[in-house]
Amino acid sequence: MQIERDASDIEYESVALSRFPTRRLPPLKSPSVSESSSGHSSPQSVYSSASFFSSKGSTTSSRSSPPSNHGSFPHFSSILPESYSRNHPPRIQISSLLSDPRTLSYYLEVVQQPQRAAEFANYPLSRLPVTPPIIVRLDIQDASGNPVVPEAELPFLIAHLSLYNENGVERLDRSPTQGGFGPPPTLYGNLVSSVEQLEDLQGNRGLFFLFPDVSIQWRGRYQLGITLLRISSVSPSGIMGLAQHGQALAETKTRVFEVLPRHQYSAAQPTRLTQSFVRQGARMFTFVSPPHP
Repeated sequence: MQIERDASDIEYESVALSRFPTRRLPPLKSPSVSESSSGHSSPQSVYSSASFFSSKGSTTSSRSSPPSNHGSFPHFSSILPESYSRNHPPRIQISSLLSDPRTLSYYLEVVQQPQRAAEFANYPLSRLPVTPPIIVRLDIQDASGNPVVPEAELPFLIAHLSLYNENGVERLDRSPTQGGFGPPPTLYGNLVSSVEQLEDLQGNRGLFFLFPDVSIQWRGRYQLGITLLRISSVSPSGIMGLAQHGQALAETKTRVFEVLPRHQYSAAQPTRLTQSFVRQGARMFTFVSPPHP
């Protein structure tokens, strides 16, 4: 059955609608680079960037991964508020995780120098380690000079310690000849270290070699040499495998330090860097000198 509406109903309905007119929203303004760079972005642009980076896993990756030429998103970073980039600096700069080991350059830097040690003479069970522990930083760069972290190669990189005289020319810890004759070694302890990824005092993540257990038999003034070795080989096709002999990639030396008689020795105080690495789980220890008899 069709119901006819009279003119009064239509007139009343139009009056009611006119009292509450529909609001027309202006079109959304697209974020621009100039607005985000000045720190005054529109509410829509801030909301859009926040909703994008709040998706699962997005916030973590955006904070830890720095901008690079491989898989970067400059148009997303341009709409972030200025305070975001200021409060979340990149932790480590990685240009590529798939860098060819044959085109990389390696650099060693002693970031914590040895100061003193105690000789243990003919009593190896009473030996004391060099203090503070030697800490060496490893920097790796690709052919363009960009810092990289080749994750696949790190398990095959080791650092080895050697003992030199005061002027750093004569090596004093040569292995005995094949017949077994020769002077006994004067450098004892854990002389080989593998790579550890730790944060320095500035919060920057890096590659480090740690030598917390190194002792010297006789008193004197010495230097320690650090050699970076790769114990893998790379085939022409780029496949990495275990090598029969280590390949030397870089080397450096510590400053001159002194090995004292036991009764004159007092250990150096633990450093902030040592304590920071211990808190991060590094296998190091802080040594306090026992009282002299």
